[in-house]
Amino acid sequence: MGDVASGDDPARVIEPGVLLRLRLTAWRLDRQFSFHPEPLPDEAIVPCLTSELAGQPKFAQVRLAVGANAFFFQVDVQGKRQLPWCRESRPEDSDGLHVWINTRFSADLQRANQFCHRFAFCPLGKGRKADRPFATWGVIPRATDHPPPPPDDLFAVRARLVEGRYRVVAAIHTDVLYGLDTADFPEIGLYYGVQDRELGWQALATSPGFPIEEVPALWARWRLLT
Repeated sequence: MGDVASGDDPARVIEPGVLLRLRLTAWRLDRQFSFHPEPLPDEAIVPCLTSELAGQPKFAQVRLAVGANAFFFQVDVQGKRQLPWCRESRPEDSDGLHVWINTRFSADLQRANQFCHRFAFCPLGKGRKADRPFATWGVIPRATDHPPPPPDDLFAVRARLVEGRYRVVAAIHTDVLYGLDTADFPEIGLYYGVQDRELGWQALATSPGFPIEEVPALWARWRLLT
């Protein structure tokens, strides 16, 4: 970071989200993995503090939940004037919900390892006409190791686009998450952000100017067992 210019308020230069150490508790559902995941209830809504910390309006709402053998995700985006930009061949650049999970949470882990996962859930981009939603897994930059690539049949995603907004509902089977062991590790690392070329970035706590996807120490704790 460069020097603070004369007259600048240092508190406005420091990224507030970096100072937060968040702990969330998962909303539990009596629901199994399905290729047709249903929308999540309001109780599953999770915070997106980047908007509040920056004093900006929200354009997205995120829901997360844990079922019997699956994790469930939902994002609702509003205020659109353009179609989402999504390409299955470029998930890291696509509009949609992006999620990072570390199945062995560590508050000091500076580089991702084989227990760290990245997912993208996007409303468009799949198929010959790129008009179908997709859910996918990707590698994390600078990781010391990567989890084994999961099979496609352990992902499910649905999307609905109407004028000015869209919804994505997705599920991943727990077998996707290498190293998941809730008995010995009831808390996992979690981060999520909504990326949109038209509307910007909205996330749990930290702006994309920080290496969120590369540094698991910046992710929140997500308690799976209550």
